[in-house]
Amino acid sequence: MKNQLLISLLLIVSIYTAQSQINILRYNDNFSILKKDTVKNGLDKFKEIKIRDQTFISFGGELREQFQYFDNQNFGDGPPGTKKTDVGQIWQRIMVHGNIEVGKKVRAFLQVSSTFRFFNPNPLTPEIDENQLSLHQVFVDYNFSKKFLVRAGRQELDYGNSRLIGVREGPNTRLTFDAVVLKYASEKTTIDLIVATPVISRQKLFDDKSFEDALSGIYATTNVVPKKLLLDYYFIHFKTDRRKYNYIAGEEKRQIFGGRMFSRNARLNYELEGNYQTGSFNESGINAYSVVADLNYKLSPKNNFVIGIGCGYITGDKDRADNKLNTYNPLFSKPQYGLAAPIGSANIETFNPYIRISPVKKATVFASVFFIKRQSNQDGTYTPGGEQIRPNRNNLYIAESKDIGTQYVVETAYALTKNISFFVDGTFFKAGNYIKQTGIGKHLTYLSFKATFKF
Repeated sequence: MKNQLLISLLLIVSIYTAQSQINILRYNDNFSILKKDTVKNGLDKFKEIKIRDQTFISFGGELREQFQYFDNQNFGDGPPGTKKTDVGQIWQRIMVHGNIEVGKKVRAFLQVSSTFRFFNPNPLTPEIDENQLSLHQVFVDYNFSKKFLVRAGRQELDYGNSRLIGVREGPNTRLTFDAVVLKYASEKTTIDLIVATPVISRQKLFDDKSFEDALSGIYATTNVVPKKLLLDYYFIHFKTDRRKYNYIAGEEKRQIFGGRMFSRNARLNYELEGNYQTGSFNESGINAYSVVADLNYKLSPKNNFVIGIGCGYITGDKDRADNKLNTYNPLFSKPQYGLAAPIGSANIETFNPYIRISPVKKATVFASVFFIKRQSNQDGTYTPGGEQIRPNRNNLYIAESKDIGTQYVVETAYALTKNISFFVDGTFFKAGNYIKQTGIGKHLTYLSFKATFKF
């Protein structure tokens, strides 16, 4: 505990407030307007500090404290070592970074991260709950021209709607990659060529691992009709031997071909994404796919009252004996269905109406219902990280039901300032017959209170 508190205090020293644009990818923060200011107020003094002609350095950080309470965590079925499933815990995240720009050609970025979990007697969730101190990002950019840039080093990657490659913002420990990315950007099109390996987060000090998996590909976005039609299109090759399907380990080589069309209109918006996955897993051929859609309409611009509907169809394995693997691999997706239940986007069908409204200035309320079931009753369910969790490895096919359950979600956010925000979330998950047939099967309740402070 003393070691944890010491690390936290050392990093908290750097946490203050500042103005201007803060991005979810902190290397995309934009404080360039401060370069011309000769007099800076408050903690703006830590941004765009001029070292010499055309050389500027900036500092930033984040403190996030989150209390979570689970009633019947994982529907009452804890993994080995679980002491109780009615449990509260605190997640703490501290991140500090520095950014230096040398002229218009060279930029270097460094970020350290510290995450802890407190007060929960159960085993830590690997790669999620705790990483006491890590070198989270360190990379160099070199601009060949206004359109071409190469970025090399440890870096966060996030593409599209984070359904395949994302930063994993919801959980306590964010995801990062050791990568080289060649970037092209024009007025209408951006293209990234990617060669990467995910960094495997570990608990102690500077003990993360990488080069266990290999990822490469291309991700492009074209603004076809401004605001009305934007297209993402991508190809990804992924190789790993760390994942299991129906509890069988092996070498996986997976190729993914996909596209996404979406809009950014003032009132009516849509999104449609689909991809096909092929390749091999041991001696089995891979044949899997995913289709996800969303349609929403802003009824009232005054309070940003939006109604919408989303749905997803993501394949699972059809037959263990047919020498084919139909289980979809979401790679490094964000948790698509929240943090309440360990359910990821593989072998799943979803339908979710929702509303979003800003009842008062700076506040947002989001409410949704997810109707969730298995796509195939010959396959189990997987966590957002791709680990199979149901049914038990000794009873793979005892459950005929596809009904996972119904999840009711309310999420609220309040931005006190540009730097300080508060969040209160609640979820009730009514367990379906599949959950009851594969374990204790209790209904699940989840509550979360979160405060963030960024500069």
